[in-house]
Amino acid sequence: MGDSDSESTTTDSDSSSELDVGSKRFNPLKALYSAKLKVPVATARLHDNVSVLESKQNTLGGFAEPFDEARLKQIRAAKSSNKLKAVPANIAPQRRFLPEQGPIKYVKPTRHCKNILTKLENGYEGPLASMLTWMKERRRVRVYIRKQKGIRGHVTGVIELFDKHWNMAVSDVCETWTRRKYRYSENSQHPDSRVNPSDCSDRLRQLGIVLPETKVRSEGKKNVIITRKLPQLLIQGVQVVLVTLEPSEGTQPSSSK
Repeated sequence: MGDSDSESTTTDSDSSSELDVGSKRFNPLKALYSAKLKVPVATARLHDNVSVLESKQNTLGGFAEPFDEARLKQIRAAKSSNKLKAVPANIAPQRRFLPEQGPIKYVKPTRHCKNILTKLENGYEGPLASMLTWMKERRRVRVYIRKQKGIRGHVTGVIELFDKHWNMAVSDVCETWTRRKYRYSENSQHPDSRVNPSDCSDRLRQLGIVLPETKVRSEGKKNVIITRKLPQLLIQGVQVVLVTLEPSEGTQPSSSK
C-alpha cells in the first residue's frame, strides 16, 4: 500500500509540473487538452500566435517594455501618417504598373527621305558634278542671269546649296547687271498716265528694311552698269544661263551649263 501511494503521489506531482507554465517540464500539448490547467494571469490578452506577440513587443521597444495597446496604436498611427502623401483633389488616382505590365510603345519605322542634303551626299554626274566640286572646295563662281531677251547680268559668290533644277543659294554675293538709262528707257505708256517717281527711303526705314548700297557707272551713251554686294542670295534655276568659275587674269573659265 505504501509503495502504491508513493507512486500515485509522484504521478500527480509530475502531471502538475507539466501543466505549470513556469516549470521546466511544461508540456504545451498536454496543457491544450487538459481541463486542470490554470492560467497564471487571467486578464492576459489573447494573440493569434507567438509571432504576433513578438511583433507587437518589438514595436513597443522589446519584451522589457510593458504591453500597452494605446501606445501601440499611437506608434502605428505615426508611422502610417509619415508614409501617406497628400494627393491634390483635382488629380485622379492612377494605377501603378510594373515595367513589364505597361503599354507597348510603338516605334514608327524611319523611312528613307530624299531631300537636297541626301542628293548632295550621293553626288551628281555631268555639269552638276563640277558645281558640287566647287561647292565643297568653297571656290567663287560666276552665274550669268538672263532676262526676257538676252543676258541681264551676272552674280559672283560661293555656292552653299543647289539642286538638280539649278536652284542655288549663294553667299558673299556681288551682283552686277546692266540697264538702260532712264532717258533712253523703253516706255510704251502715254505721257499723261505716267507717275513721277518718289523717294521711299523713309518708308523702308520705318519697316526695318535696309537696302544694300549700289554703285552705278555709265557704259556708253544709253546704258549704266549697277553693282551691289549682298550677304546671301537665292537664284532660281529658270534664270540661270551659265555657271563658271570666277575668271581671273590670264585664265580661261570653265562652264557648267
